[in-house]
Amino acid sequence: MRAPQLTVVGLDAATFDVIDPLLEAGDLPHLGALVEGGAAGRLRSTTHPLTPLAWTTMVTGVNAGRHGIWDFSERVEGGYGLRLVNGSAVRAPALWSRVSAEGRRVGIVNVPFTWPAPELAGFAIAGMDAWEREDGLTTPPELVRELKQRFGRLLSDHSFPLDSAGRFDLDTVRAICAQRVEIVQWLVERYEPELLVAVFMAADHVHHLGWPDWEARGRESVVAEVYRILDAALGELLERVGGENVLVVSDHGGGSLEGVVNLNAWLAREGYLAYAERDDTRAELSHRVFEARRLLPPSLRRRVKQLVPGLRDRAYAYRRAPSVVDWQQTRAFAYGTFGSVVVNLRGRERDGIVDPADYDALCDELVRGLSDLRSPSGERIVAAVHRREDLFEGPELERIPDLVVEFRDYRWLGKGNLTERSSGLEDRIAPTAHPSAVYAGSHRHDGIVVLAGPAARAGARLSASILDVAPTVFYLLGEPIPSDLEGRLLAEALEPALLDERAPRYAEPEDVELAAPQAYDEAGEAELEERLRSLGYLE
Repeated sequence: MRAPQLTVVGLDAATFDVIDPLLEAGDLPHLGALVEGGAAGRLRSTTHPLTPLAWTTMVTGVNAGRHGIWDFSERVEGGYGLRLVNGSAVRAPALWSRVSAEGRRVGIVNVPFTWPAPELAGFAIAGMDAWEREDGLTTPPELVRELKQRFGRLLSDHSFPLDSAGRFDLDTVRAICAQRVEIVQWLVERYEPELLVAVFMAADHVHHLGWPDWEARGRESVVAEVYRILDAALGELLERVGGENVLVVSDHGGGSLEGVVNLNAWLAREGYLAYAERDDTRAELSHRVFEARRLLPPSLRRRVKQLVPGLRDRAYAYRRAPSVVDWQQTRAFAYGTFGSVVVNLRGRERDGIVDPADYDALCDELVRGLSDLRSPSGERIVAAVHRREDLFEGPELERIPDLVVEFRDYRWLGKGNLTERSSGLEDRIAPTAHPSAVYAGSHRHDGIVVLAGPAARAGARLSASILDVAPTVFYLLGEPIPSDLEGRLLAEALEPALLDERAPRYAEPEDVELAAPQAYDEAGEAELEERLRSLGYLE
């Protein structure tokens, strides 16, 4: 078997705030060896540091105004409903598509927002936006059946691995990691990719539910044990498939969550949003159905599904359209969980009431008010409120909310609760994975980047942007760096002799055909929506 020229391992949400103490204790020998012998540092994520936006920015090398992915869902054009997005909505080529177009063999496994699996020279297994059916899961399409025949049920890390008591199930995490390593080894032996990208999601999940345990017990916590499991998987993967050079990255970091602000309640209090006098009975009923359903044990959930097979899909259909807002009396509203505010603009939204001539003044007013949001103790909790054009540019800018509320260190989040009327500003993110699940961890801007191998400058300490990953990957593969990428080559991570021997080359980008956007069918959307809700990513 020929080892990949470059192996990229993604550890979603991995942070040096956990890694450094565990490295000092000797608990992460494999990652520790890469850090010790290579270049390492913090990788600055996107604003917001949210999985869809961050991973897509990393692998395309361009900002969201060009690639078009913002959150797990996006607003329906001209309306107020939300629809789920997937990898087919990305409007910029991923680095593996560009490399494949040059005739290089590539393999990607479990990278978020890659459904349907992209066509490329090599293999692909779609990530967390894939649904459980076989359609679109792999490239080549028949690969999924071969994988199931060889490895049995394909285990995924796309939901919280909790046992019946709501505890983090470490055996499940181990089983997922072990199977992924086995699958990657088999695929590399078969296809011999020159570029391999494989992602593990467990750190993100354990941060969200177990961060207080990390703060209380450190090395003895469930968070530390998940990191040790991931380190063992990293070591096993590199021992089996290797890589001339190895790049370890995370899309964002993690940390504590101190609270959640209901932004729509604030907008209502300040007179920007009006609640409808009467809620939609069907939407209220569907909400009650879901609240009751999540309290049932899995066995009873399956039984209800068998007895009333269409109930869940009908309830989802009613939930998709927000119903508690009086749009004809509303000037601004929020959606999502991180802080996204939209002006109800005449001519753009279906029932828009804000005259375009008043748009800038309203945005300025909202920026001032939102910037002064405070915790119950009086502490300012917002670092900045950005206009979208101050952060992003490109033809997909309209897919981004008008205002981006950046909370301080993301210790607080801003929820756009469109399904429930609320007079209080304090809210919560309620994952439906288990009745006892508590969302206690959030994301942070600083992820990780580690480069090891003959190309790496040993001992270099890095301060990089997530946009810098793609140019560096092209260089490490010996390819010209496309001139339309927005990041820079991490030259400080590379051996000076290598740069002297092979100076970076830049070239005009080749045209790469993008796949047409593909929607889920009703069953697929319902399945994925339920999974994202179980993670707390959707209302």
